[in-house]
Amino acid sequence: MNSSRVALCACVLLLLGGCPQEGAPDTPRGRVEGQVAGPGVLQGDAYVFLFAPGEGPPQGPAIPRYVTAVSSLRLEAGDSRYRFSEVLPGPYRLWGFLDANGDADLSVDVLAQPGAGDWSPEAGGEVEVAAGEAVEQELTLARRMRHGPPAFRVAGEGTDGGVVTLEDAPLSLVSLSVEADGLGLLRGEEARFFVRLRDGDGDGDGDDLNGDGVPELFPQFFLRFVPRPGQAVPRESDGGVSQVIVPLLINPLPFVSVLQGDVTREASAESLQLFVVPQAQVVSVAPDGGQALTPLGAIPVGEYQLWALSAEGAFWYVPNVLGDRDSEALRSQALRFRIVRSDSRDGGG
Repeated sequence: MNSSRVALCACVLLLLGGCPQEGAPDTPRGRVEGQVAGPGVLQGDAYVFLFAPGEGPPQGPAIPRYVTAVSSLRLEAGDSRYRFSEVLPGPYRLWGFLDANGDADLSVDVLAQPGAGDWSPEAGGEVEVAAGEAVEQELTLARRMRHGPPAFRVAGEGTDGGVVTLEDAPLSLVSLSVEADGLGLLRGEEARFFVRLRDGDGDGDGDDLNGDGVPELFPQFFLRFVPRPGQAVPRESDGGVSQVIVPLLINPLPFVSVLQGDVTREASAESLQLFVVPQAQVVSVAPDGGQALTPLGAIPVGEYQLWALSAEGAFWYVPNVLGDRDSEALRSQALRFRIVRSDSRDGGG
């Protein structure tokens, strides 16, 4: 399967500050250390992560096993060395980023990622930690993010902290309008949607994520099912819970003349019209280790999050923890989404 399908699947775990893995008290630990390197003088705070093998950016957001940082004060003094102590033996994936604009916040789900002007590696590095030994590995930050996360709010009356109710079998086309909004929290550029075709495999053509012969526009939007206790969800072969999404499509008409099918072109917009595709899909692990999409016979009823994923892999979703803050300006981030049976409208709280 095309690896670009990661965009649609969206990797629903967050880049939050992970905790060291638990192990037997007498298990010998190892260390991982090295220099954070980048173009010229590094300015900002550098965050460094150890993920499980195959997890984490640019494959997608994931929960790191270990987290450390190199402060801007240390970097300015010429000390760019990072260190993970007390690491359980085993394989890991090393990744990190430089927060050049000072707007990253690892305590906030959607802000725990690089933004416009920040630096990250071209790819993560594989690390094997042995008991009682130290591993030396440089983290080279060579890729600069052009744009920040696709932060947004849903337009319309009653969408600030309320509930959007959709039917599982709508009788007509359902659309939502979203507006770019950095909420005063993101720096480096004006809040906009940057619309483009993505060429993840470098063949010069836009990625066709769903195999219908038509390349999709980014950012990608979808509703992600958030099952409550007792709700049945598909299971992975290893017993883990599969992810269920309902795709949304961007209205392409405002962008056709600008993009002209060229993967090197980009358009910006303050707002987007999204159409709900009435087809739930299960996101699971394919035999080749990639991700597979399998249609479901019915859309599960219940709570959902609305996700956006940019061509660079930056993400945003609503509701998020910003909506829990005591600020009227952030009430839009508390908006909830609910899918109900078509014969039973229930917009409950």
